[in-house]
Amino acid sequence: MGRTLQVVVSLGSFGFNLFIDQRKGQINQNKRKRAIEFRKRLTNLGPTFVKVGQGLSTRPDLCPPEYLEELGELQVHYPELMHAK
Repeated sequence: MGRTLQVVVSLGSFGFNLFIDQRKGQINQNKRKRAIEFRKRLTNLGPTFVKVGQGLSTRPDLCPPEYLEELGELQVHYPELMHAK
């Protein structure tokens, strides 16, 4: 239950920040800032979430370029997870 709460709070607050950016019309201005925030949140949540971020870093159809660059850092800093099963 504690881990679920940690994940929900972390990703939920990220989503809330995106919502606020959109409401203020700052979604494009804050894209790099939010990409960095997303990478850090995934890193703090642990190896499973780092692996998800690594997968997203190869999906230009799902992520803006700023997110692809930041999530690509997960491949550089966690190469051992790239081929983990």
